[in-house]
Amino acid sequence: MESSEPGSEAALVANGDESGRVARGARRYLELLRGALIDQHYLDNELRINYLLECIAAGTPVDRKKLANPARYMGTMLARLEQERQAGELPANGSRSLAYAGLGRVRLDHLEACLEAVRSEAVEGDMVECGTGRGGAAIFMRGFLEAHELPERRVWVADRFDGRGLEGAGSPVLTFAVDLKSVRDAFARFDLLDDRVVFLQGPPSRTLTESPIEQVALLRVDSQDADEVRAVLEAMYDRIAAGGFVVVDDYGGADCQAAVDAFRSEHGVADPLERIDWSAAAWRKSAERRRSARGTFVAAPEPAATKDLGVVVVMYNMRREAARTLHTLSRSYQRGIDDLDYEVIVVENGSGPEQRLGEEFVRSFGPEFRYIDLGDDATPSPAQAVNRGIAASTGGALAVMIDGAHLLTPGVLRYAMLSLSIYAPAIVVAKQWYVGPGQQPETVAGGYDTAIEDRLFAQIRWPSDGYRLFEIGHFIGDRDWFDGEWESNCFFVPRSLVDQAGGMDESFSTPGGGFVNLDFFERMVASPGVSLVTMLGEASFHQVHGGTTTNNPDPGELIKSYEDQYAELRGRPFHVPYHRTYYVGSIPPAAYRMKPRRVDTFRHFRDAHVGERGERPSGPLPVPQDLKMDFIDAFWRSEESRRATWLGKATHRPPTDLFVYQELIWRVRPDWIVETRTGVGGRALFLASVCELIGEGQVLSIHGYPLGDLPEHPRITYLHGDPAAERTAADARAIMGDRPRALVILGGAAGPEVVGAFRRYAPLVPVGSYVVVEDTILGGNPVWPAFGPGPASAVREILHQSDFVPDPSVERFGLTFNVGGFLKRVR
Repeated sequence: MESSEPGSEAALVANGDESGRVARGARRYLELLRGALIDQHYLDNELRINYLLECIAAGTPVDRKKLANPARYMGTMLARLEQERQAGELPANGSRSLAYAGLGRVRLDHLEACLEAVRSEAVEGDMVECGTGRGGAAIFMRGFLEAHELPERRVWVADRFDGRGLEGAGSPVLTFAVDLKSVRDAFARFDLLDDRVVFLQGPPSRTLTESPIEQVALLRVDSQDADEVRAVLEAMYDRIAAGGFVVVDDYGGADCQAAVDAFRSEHGVADPLERIDWSAAAWRKSAERRRSARGTFVAAPEPAATKDLGVVVVMYNMRREAARTLHTLSRSYQRGIDDLDYEVIVVENGSGPEQRLGEEFVRSFGPEFRYIDLGDDATPSPAQAVNRGIAASTGGALAVMIDGAHLLTPGVLRYAMLSLSIYAPAIVVAKQWYVGPGQQPETVAGGYDTAIEDRLFAQIRWPSDGYRLFEIGHFIGDRDWFDGEWESNCFFVPRSLVDQAGGMDESFSTPGGGFVNLDFFERMVASPGVSLVTMLGEASFHQVHGGTTTNNPDPGELIKSYEDQYAELRGRPFHVPYHRTYYVGSIPPAAYRMKPRRVDTFRHFRDAHVGERGERPSGPLPVPQDLKMDFIDAFWRSEESRRATWLGKATHRPPTDLFVYQELIWRVRPDWIVETRTGVGGRALFLASVCELIGEGQVLSIHGYPLGDLPEHPRITYLHGDPAAERTAADARAIMGDRPRALVILGGAAGPEVVGAFRRYAPLVPVGSYVVVEDTILGGNPVWPAFGPGPASAVREILHQSDFVPDPSVERFGLTFNVGGFLKRVR
């Protein structure tokens, strides 16, 4: 509800003061303009177009349901588009959307705040854009001048306008050339093309130098060419007015960052640099008033008032990892914290000169960030560093991150503060995950390193959507969302509890601290009356960096030494007392990974079946789901399926699945059975034998890798090629003829391969027949969590967009490696 106090905007409007109406209208106009520039209003149409392009590229039929209602049938993709509009496109991805402004909502909001500071403080000069893309940011600048009726200022747009930046032009994703006509047309579309917009075509370093621009209030540089960024700064910096802003959109790139830092150093620019988000940064040229668009740039004095939250993060030789970690603690990344008054205390614990973060780097992530360098006082253990951070913080609640290599999901601060309030007094825990294909001590030994990890971050377009971290991560240890808590690298406690129970015990003096974090957690959670809360769907992700314990290829002996030290200091083995756990939050689809929850109810089912006096059972009783999954897990681990054979050839299948296959063949009597991932040929031989017995059917076995000594049978045809490739599918159709009645068996593989093969061969399956997706138990369902997104995730995607449904009736034997993978065509 708006204030009606004298002098408030609502009161001015109520009293007929037209200035209030004008201000309100200007804000409304700029909000609509912003939404139009980042295409927030018509994302469903953008989704339709991208879907049509993907269908054309893949040669697949169009699903009319998706075109009619993309929000319902492509909801995940729509949510991702919405998040990308918020975060903006990453510099390396070029123009990938219908949006005129690829910088996203966060950077647009910051741009407006800078423009408002220029207007309200009467900073002299024009607006200059270097590297304009489709023109969105410059259009917004011109719209701001129009909304606030500032006729004396101009917008200068400098760009090569030569169509560069078409990375990915061969992909089905939308891309746009950057030419002068298209950008001019964009200005005209918003009725903002007039003589107050000046275009400079050619290398900006040259055109800006030669331009008649006298004074600049705001310079925005959007270029991935580090040399060009440096040249533009050289050409324009002396023309920037006192109090004017410099915004560098691609500061997140290493080369661009180095160029900007070198320029600032060589020109003695001492004005603090502020991170806008992961990609962009800005600073304000020195003036008497140096108020930031988002707060103060200058070093703030020690706050007198207690803040809501103080986050303590310890860093040691992890500059690469710190850039991501600190970004995940910033306001531009965390969601739902607009009203949260918090601070982040970054404690440098003895890093080497090349790895040292420095105050400017830390403060660039926002005014909430403070930096403490222990220097010569640093110790091998992080315990002292944590205590220094706690002492420096004024937060009423504390978050402790003993290892700065952990980055967070976007809801951690919001849900932690909510949990502290609801379950007070409480300890709130973020689950621990590794970045990478499995347990880091094992994956590092197998060749996983920072280069691979950086590619993983690029593949999920991090940090556009922080929850996509779950796509490239794994739980630390043999745990999941509902296991008990004994440690966290990001847990929240009331400050009063720390004051009462004490900080970290500096007696844990070994490098890395040994069990100091576990000890601190145990003392917090063991306090009387404390509730333990786990945040579902929120987590901290450990980046690979050569840590003392987690990146040790054989940590067993090291952990044993930690146990011995703990027992020596505490006089007992480490043990966390049992606590009932409360849960807050929700689990996003990418994080749906957990082992089966075993509840000991089988005895009750058995007793109910036989009756109190042990009489004869009256009928069948389904196998309890927990028991079934445990047996599947045990049988898979026994590797007996790898020794199962048919006529001397290994099938690599449990006998019950083979028995179901023969039932399906007898029931649907296919012309062809298409199987992928041939293996040693035992499964193909079994299928051909069944066809021989019933007197009909052929087997087409497709494999994407060279094989030898395959079994021969008159009903088997082998085809070498990638099952998901169109060329292989064309060869298969040539072998089978037009519209064969098929039964398809897709061998266990990574999710994208399975989905690709399904799209090629599912159209050959008639109503009533099946596509069988094998090995859906992989990826923690319940076996081999480190397999990652595999057949089970492929099944979820298939069911979301096809005419198939699972047929659980064929899983009645209890033992199957294809849980939920027998997909029957129903229309």
